[in-house]
Amino acid sequence: MAVASRDLRPTERWFERRGIPHFIADYSAERDIWTRTLPALTLLFLVEVVNAPSESFPIWLDALAVVGGFGILLGAWALVNVWRRRPALSRPEDLGAVEIAVFVLAPAVIPVVFGGQWRAAVGTAALNVGLLGLIYFGTSYGVVPLTRWGAGQLVRQLGSVTNLLVRALPLLLLFVTFLFINTEVWQTASGLEWPAVALVAGLFAMIGTAFAAMRLPRQVGELSLFESWEKTAERVAGTPAEALAQEVEEPESGTAALSRRQWGNVGLVVLVSEGIQILIVTVLIGLFFGVFGFLAIEEPVVVAWLGHAPDRLWTLDLWGQEMVLTWELLRVATFLASFSGLYFTVVLLTDATYREEFLEEVLAEVRDAFAVRAVYLAARGDGAAATVTPGVTPGGPTTLSPT
Repeated sequence: MAVASRDLRPTERWFERRGIPHFIADYSAERDIWTRTLPALTLLFLVEVVNAPSESFPIWLDALAVVGGFGILLGAWALVNVWRRRPALSRPEDLGAVEIAVFVLAPAVIPVVFGGQWRAAVGTAALNVGLLGLIYFGTSYGVVPLTRWGAGQLVRQLGSVTNLLVRALPLLLLFVTFLFINTEVWQTASGLEWPAVALVAGLFAMIGTAFAAMRLPRQVGELSLFESWEKTAERVAGTPAEALAQEVEEPESGTAALSRRQWGNVGLVVLVSEGIQILIVTVLIGLFFGVFGFLAIEEPVVVAWLGHAPDRLWTLDLWGQEMVLTWELLRVATFLASFSGLYFTVVLLTDATYREEFLEEVLAEVRDAFAVRAVYLAARGDGAAATVTPGVTPGGPTTLSPT
C-alpha cells in the first residue's frame, strides 16, 4: 500500500546527502541536474564573455566588445524564453537541450563577431562541452555531498585508527617487511624522482581501482539482499524512512531493480567507501616504514645498499646513535606503501575474513541506503521488475545488476 499523503522529500534529501541522488524516483536531468547548475553556468558564461575580445583591441574597443557580448547573451536568453513561452528575461525553471546549446555556442560566437577569432571560438566551444560534462557528472552523481559524506567517513575511521592499526598492520607487515630490507627495492625506489614515484603510486592505485570496479557487481548484489521485509525495516532505523516502514506493507512483487544510472551511482559510493579504508591503511603503512627505517636502519647500511651517501633530510642523536631521515627512505616508504595498498585491495576484496574484518562496518551505510530505497519505493507504490532473485524472500530487493 502506498503512503500517498506522506511527504517523501526528507527521504529524498537523505539520498542526496549521501551522494546517491539517482535513488530518487523520477530523477530528471533538466529539472534536478542542469537547473541546479544554473548559477555555475551563468558565472562561467559571464567570465567567457568578458574574456572574449581580442588582446590586440584598444581599451575602448574591448569595452564595446564586452557590452556587445552581453547583448548577445541577453538576446539569446530572451529568444529561448520566448520560444519556451516564458517572459523574455525570466529565470528558466529547467534547462533543456536548447539552453545548453546556447551556453556552448553563444560565448563561441563573440570572438568571431569581435575580431574574427575562429580558433578561439572553436576552443571556447570545446572547453564548454568539457565543462558541461564535468558539471553534469559532478551534479548528477552528487560528487559534492559524496565528498562531504566521505570526509565524515574518514574522520570516523581515523577516530578508531588504533583499532585499525592493530588489525591491519600485522597482516600486511608479515608480507611487506622483508621487501623493505631488500637491496634491490632500495636501489629501485630511491633512484626515482618524486614525479616518477607519484606515477608509480598512481599506477598501483589505478590497478587497485580497476580490480575493485570488477568486483562491484557481486558486492552491490550482496549489499542489496535482505532475508526478509522485517530485516529491511530494521535497517532504516534512525533514517527518514523509519516512519514509512511502519506504515507501508511488504510489496508483493519485490523492489524494482536498479537502472544503469542508479547502479553506477551506488557503485561510485561503494568505491569511495572502500577507497577511504584502503587510503588510511596505505598511509599508515607508509608512516610505519618511515619511522621504522629512521629508527632501525643506520646510514652505513643505506650507503652499502645504494653505493653512495644518501641525501639527508633530518638527523637525531639518541643515546649515542645517530638516526638519519633521508629522502631515499621517504621514496622507499612511499613506494612500498602504494604497493601495500594494492595488495590490501586485492586481499580485502577476495578474502572473506578480510571483508568481515574491515568492510562490514564501512559498507553498513551503503546497505542502509538499499533498505531506505526499498521502503521509499514501497511508499510510492513502485513495483519491481519481473525478474526476482532466486532464494530471496519476496519483498526483499531484487538482484541489482545493470538493466
